[in-house]
Parts: sequence; structure tokens; C-alpha cells
Amino acid sequence: MTALIAVATALGLALALLTAAAPPAAAADLLSQGRPATSSSTENTSTPASAAVDGNTGTRWSSTFNDPQWLSIDLGATATISQVVLRWEAAYARAFQIQTSTNGTAWTTVHSTSTGTGGVQTLDVNGNGRYVRMLGTQRGTAYGYSLFEFQVYGFGGGTPPGNGIPDPTATSLETANGPLAIATYTVPNPSGYGSGTVTYPTNSGSYPGVVLMPGYQGTQQNLQWLAPRLASWGFVVINVGTNTLTDDPESRGRQITAAGTQLITLGNAAGNPLSGKVNGTLGAVGHSMGGGGVMAALRDDSRFRAGVPTAPYHPNANFSSVTEPTFFLTCQSDSVAHGNTYAVPWYNSMSQTEKLYIEVPGDHLCPMTGSGNKAKQGKWIVSFLSLWLRADTRFSPFLCGPVRDPDKNNTALVTRWMDTCSF
Repeated sequence: MTALIAVATALGLALALLTAAAPPAAAADLLSQGRPATSSSTENTSTPASAAVDGNTGTRWSSTFNDPQWLSIDLGATATISQVVLRWEAAYARAFQIQTSTNGTAWTTVHSTSTGTGGVQTLDVNGNGRYVRMLGTQRGTAYGYSLFEFQVYGFGGGTPPGNGIPDPTATSLETANGPLAIATYTVPNPSGYGSGTVTYPTNSGSYPGVVLMPGYQGTQQNLQWLAPRLASWGFVVINVGTNTLTDDPESRGRQITAAGTQLITLGNAAGNPLSGKVNGTLGAVGHSMGGGGVMAALRDDSRFRAGVPTAPYHPNANFSSVTEPTFFLTCQSDSVAHGNTYAVPWYNSMSQTEKLYIEVPGDHLCPMTGSGNKAKQGKWIVSFLSLWLRADTRFSPFLCGPVRDPDKNNTALVTRWMDTCSF
């Protein structure tokens, strides 16, 4: 196990804990993944409307080469819409509107621009409706309109957050396995990372995906304890091995992104056990350099809606731009990546997000398989990801308020606790 600790850092830096700015509202669900999509036209049969909601950035919808054109998504039920992400191919819209509708015929505009830039556009909106569409009125090129992905985030829609998961209790969350039966699947051809084992619920339904990333010199064994806990509470978990044991944090961040992409692709494909299981929302948990990789994925990939960096290590990194909910789990006696050196400065710099910071007794290995209090760590991680990836507020009391206070105030269990409650 000592091979895991190849990087040593100087300790002793004392940092004042700053008061966090007021955070925004809870992160929303991805509502559009796999929903029915229609369009005013398609360029050809290989670019259908459905390709913009399949979670695969290698496929796309494209229209004929004239104005106006539209792409519409049926969310299945009325939802509150908070954000739209447009992933344009080279053929983008210079002028377009985002519109919502309760019936698919009468439309309300919630965003309008005549200066579209293409690329990846993340639009904060405020609207309600069962249907959401992009109405393009002026093309940015001589070609049509083309979207790799049209992602709609919000609350509600056709899939309730609970998805058959019973009400959690402190006792049920602290056991090794949750209420759902699970199985495992070995990824046959990992793409962009070394290896992957997926643990998933066997009952019907689709769930958020979670990528587990080990630290320096680590393997899938590092976070193996967490995979069945998360899966049995309603997540599709891919526990990955890296391309090489010495990959740096930025490389691990890219591998987290690659594993998330392949997990969604498997969920959209027929003929494997994950077909229909992945709803397109992603989160990540990582240890040490893998924790630094989680921060890089949150910074760089908008598909990742929450992250849990544990004993995270990433030298000379700035994560003040991260806006997704983040749970830092650190170890009091860590001589490799002490929270005062990495996690605390990052926590303090992230002024636009919900945050949780828990320091527990132990050395750098405290979040790994075989170390630390897994009953408590598991309860906190499952609750955090259930809240932010599924918007399941039933889990919030275990992180904020009187129900969590016995944990927070137990100095033998927790040596430092910071948060932006109430969540």
C-alpha cells in the first residue's frame, strides 16, 4: 500500500477559513436524456433529432440549409427548467430562442440571442413546460443547424427523483448495501482509460452515473468499497483503472470524462446489461490524484453535476471557476495531501457553489478500501450524490441540521466540518 504514497508535500501552512458567499440553488437533473425529440427537418437519415438527446457527443442532429429551423424535446411531464446546454457542431445558430410549452403548440421564450457563438453554450433560464425547443432564426454558417447534444436541466419531468428508492434512514445508510439489488459488468473495450468495472441496480429504471477514480499508483481496489454502496442506492457506478499508475491529476480528469462518456454510450446501446440504465447525469469520486482529477472534471466538463474529491491532490491548480456541488473528504493526519494545503483553499475559492467539507481522523489512506469509518463515509457520500445528482431532498437531513449534528459534533468522528447549509 505504501506504493500509493509516492508524492510528499510540505505541511504546516495555516489558512484562515473564510466565510463562503451565498450559494446558488440546488443543481438540477438532466431531464432531456433519451426523451422523444422532433425537428422541423433533418439533413439526412444519419442526423436525426434523437441524436441530440442520446448522450453521445459523436452523434448529432442537423437540419436542412435554410431558416428557420427548430428542435423540440418532450420531457414527459411538466418541469421547472433552470438550464439549457447546447453543444454545437460547426454549423451553429447565430440567432436563436429557447422556448418552453405545456402543450407543444403555444410557446414561451425563456432565452433569446442574435449573437450566438457556437461551441458549448450553457444558458441559465427560468421557465416551465413539458416541451423545450431551440428555434433557430439565423444560421451562423452556410449550412444548417447542427447539435451534438441539446441538454435540458431542471426539476420534475417524466422521472421522479426517488425512482423506487425507499426513504433513507441513518441505519440503512450506514450499512454496506442499500435497498436495491445490484450486479457487475466488466467494460469490454475501455476507451480513454485503462479498465472499468460497472456496478449497477438490476431493477428497472435509469439512474445517474458515477465515476470512481483511484490515486497515484492506485487501482480499482482503492474505492472498491464504495461501488456497491452507491449502486444499491440508485447509481450506475464505473470503477476505473488508469492508463498508467503514474498518470497526473489532469490526465485522471480526462479519464474521468472518458469513462463518463463510455458509461452513457453503454446505457444508450442495446445488447448489454447497462442498456437503458444511465440517465445522462454524471458525478465523480476520486482519491488523492484521483480527487484532483475530480476537480478537473468538474471544472472542464459540464456533464458532471457533483463531485467528491477525497484527500485530493493537485499542485498549482485553481478551481475557483467550479460551480457544481463539491464534497471534500479529508484526513486529519494526512502527510501527503493535507486539507490545509489543497482542499481548504479550493473550498474557500469556490464562491458560486454548494460545498461540504468533512475532515476525519486518519492518514492519507482514510477514504480508501480497508481504512476509515466506512459506515459514516458511505452515508455522507451517498447522501451528497443523491441530493445533487437526483435532486432527492430526502437525503439532505443527513448533511444539514439536527439529524446530522451527532456526526458533526462527535470529535472522535469528525475533526473539522464546514458547509453551505441549508441544502
